[in-house]
Amino acid sequence: MLEAHAFQAIADPLHRALNRPLNRPLRGCWRLALLATLVGLPLAGGCGGESSGRVPVGGTVTMAGTPLAKGTVEFHPVSSGTMTGGTIRDGRFAIPASQGAMPGEYQVRIFATDDAGEPVEDPNLPPGMSDRPLQPELIPPRYNTETELTATIEAAGSTDLIFALD
Repeated sequence: MLEAHAFQAIADPLHRALNRPLNRPLRGCWRLALLATLVGLPLAGGCGGESSGRVPVGGTVTMAGTPLAKGTVEFHPVSSGTMTGGTIRDGRFAIPASQGAMPGEYQVRIFATDDAGEPVEDPNLPPGMSDRPLQPELIPPRYNTETELTATIEAAGSTDLIFALD
């Protein structure tokens, strides 16, 4: 609860600024800007924190029985919705609810590049037009561009998904 003098200290500059004649220059409005910032920050702090129905998604990815060192995983909704994804590190991925998936059916795409491999040209650009050649893809197309992988994301989230690639 604000004490009376603290409330008055906030209300007076606000009242003066709002009741200022239009032909007077705006001097000293830095106080009003500071006040708006201080009042607005706590209110904005709650924005984006909700998951809007999204749930956490996580699990493991192995390639030929070995945890995938690094890569990415994408979840594309089978029907309508928004795709989500995350990074794979040491065979594990974890997507928090704030960036997670809505419950439902998804196609899963997993990508990983061979950093030590010989760079290849981007097949989507004309030859010689790529600024930086792509590293070769380690994961077969049946797990990414032509995926056979699917997942069902439960309403409580799915943090124990297992993708064993061969």
